[in-house]
Amino acid sequence: MGTRQFDPYFSHWADIAARRVLDAHPDTDPIVVAAGITPSGVVHIGNFREVMTVDLVARALRDQGVPVRFIYSWDDFDVFRKVPADAPQKKMLEENLRRSVADVPDPYGRTDSYASHHIERFEASLVPLGIEPEFIRQSRRYRAGHYAHGIRRALEKADLIRSVLDQYRKEPLPGDWLPLAGFCGACGRDEVDFSWDGEWSVTLSCRDCGETTAVDLREGGDVKLPWRIDWPMRWAFEGVCFEPGGKDHSSAGGSFDTAKQIVGPVYGGVAPEYVAYDFVRLKGLGGKISSSSGGVVTVADCLRVYEPEMLRWIFASQRPNSEFQISFDLDVIKLYEDYDRAVALAYQPDDGSRKDKKRQIVRRTIELSSVVPKRIEAGDRPTRVPSFRPLSMILQIHDGDVERALAHYESRGEVETPAERERFRVRARCVWNWILDFAPEEFRYRIRSTPSPKPLEGEARAVLERLVGILEENPEITESELISHLKTLCDDTDLTPRDFYPFAYDLLIARPKGPKLSTLLTTMGAERALPLLRAGLG
Repeated sequence: MGTRQFDPYFSHWADIAARRVLDAHPDTDPIVVAAGITPSGVVHIGNFREVMTVDLVARALRDQGVPVRFIYSWDDFDVFRKVPADAPQKKMLEENLRRSVADVPDPYGRTDSYASHHIERFEASLVPLGIEPEFIRQSRRYRAGHYAHGIRRALEKADLIRSVLDQYRKEPLPGDWLPLAGFCGACGRDEVDFSWDGEWSVTLSCRDCGETTAVDLREGGDVKLPWRIDWPMRWAFEGVCFEPGGKDHSSAGGSFDTAKQIVGPVYGGVAPEYVAYDFVRLKGLGGKISSSSGGVVTVADCLRVYEPEMLRWIFASQRPNSEFQISFDLDVIKLYEDYDRAVALAYQPDDGSRKDKKRQIVRRTIELSSVVPKRIEAGDRPTRVPSFRPLSMILQIHDGDVERALAHYESRGEVETPAERERFRVRARCVWNWILDFAPEEFRYRIRSTPSPKPLEGEARAVLERLVGILEENPEITESELISHLKTLCDDTDLTPRDFYPFAYDLLIARPKGPKLSTLLTTMGAERALPLLRAGLG
C-alpha cells in the first residue's frame, strides 16, 4: 500500500497511536482494537481508563477512514478469589470462593450471576459516553469450545511456554507442568490437577472433592488457559492490532512481556501495538483503586457529577502514562471552568498567530471528547451552557428545580435553542447532584421556608426598611438597577454594606453570607423575597 499520508491536524496522542497501528498493519481490514477485565467486583473508574484509551484510538482510526472492530472481553471465566469488603451476602460469597465468577450467584438477586451483575452495570454506564464495543463473555467462548485449537497448541508447546515463564520466576515450573487452568466438573472449584492424552482429551482430578472428570476440548467445558497464555492466544485468535495495559502489566517480565514472547512461536501471531496507562486515583484516597477493598467510584457515579463530554475530556486531555485524580470536592468547579475554557478555545478561528497550534491541539481533544464524533470547523459555534458556579447558585435559589432554573436563563436570553435546553438540563442535573452529595457545607444554602422570628433593631432595621421599600416600589427591578440602590443603601448610617449584608442573608437563607445579594434577590423575585425580609421588621 505504500506509506500512508497523515493529516498533521491529527496530532493527539490517540492519533499517534493510530498511526503506529496502521503502519504495523497496513493491509488489515478491519483493524481490531481490544480491552477487557475480570468482573470480580465493581468495575470502577480506574478500570474505565482502559476502555476509554481504546475508544479514543478507535475514534482516531475511524477519523482516518479505517474500519474498526472494537472488542471488549469479559474475563468471567477467571477465579473468584476474594469477597469485596462492601459486598452483601458475604457468607454466600465466601462459600463460592475458588469458583468461576460466572458461576457465583448474584448476591443482589438481580441477574443470573455475580459476574453478570457487574457486567450489566458497567455496560449500561458506557452508553451515555457513546462507547459501543462488541462485548465477549469468555466463559461462554471457552465452554462452547471456541478455543480448542488454542488450548491444544499451548499443550503441544508447553516446554517452550515454560521456558518463557521461568525466566521471570524465582522457582521454575515443574517438568510435568501443563499450561491449563479450570474448574472441577463436580464442585466447580479450581483445586484441580490436569493430564492430557496428547490429542483432544483433558482429565481433571479435583483435590477438593476428589472427583475426576474428562473434557473433550472440541466440545468445550471447564478447561481454560492461564492468563499469561490466554492473552496471546486471543491476540492471535481475534487478530488484535491494538490493546493497552496498566503499568502493572507493563513492567519487565510482566504479562505483556511474556505474551509477546509466546504469541509468535506458539500461535504464529504478533503482539498488538501497545500503550501502557497509569492509575486513576480518587482525591484524598491513597493507592490504587481496588474493587476488593470496597467503596469504589464507578463510571455511573462520575456521570452524576460530570457531563458525558466532560468525563471523556478528563481522560482525553491526559496522556495515558500520566497519573491523575478524580475529584468530587471544590475542584469540580475548577474542572468545569477549565473544560468550558477549552471548549471556547477549540471554537476560536485560527488567525495565523502562534496560538493556532494550541487551538488545534485543544480542538482535536474536544473533538475526541464529543459523545457523537464530529469535526469542529472554523466558524462553528459551540452549544452555549451556563457556567457551573453561577448555575449552582441559581439552582439553589430554586431549590433544585431544573425547569424553573431553565426559565430563569431563558428569560435572560442565555438559553434559546433546543440543543441549549438539552445541554442545560444535563449540566443542571450534574450541578445539583454535586450540591446534594459533595459540596462543602459552606457552599450550600436554601431559601428559608419560614420567616425568621427575630426582628432587627437600630440602624440595621432602618437599612432593611429602605431595602423593603425599594422592592415594594419596583417588584420587577433588574439586577443592574438594584446594584445602584445597594451602593447607597447604608448612606447616612454608621453601617457599611459589609455590616448590613449578613442581616439580609440571615433573613433570606439563615446564613451570614451567601451568593451575590443583588443576584439572590432578583432571582428570587420580590414576591418571594419580601415576606422573608419583612419578618426582620417585626
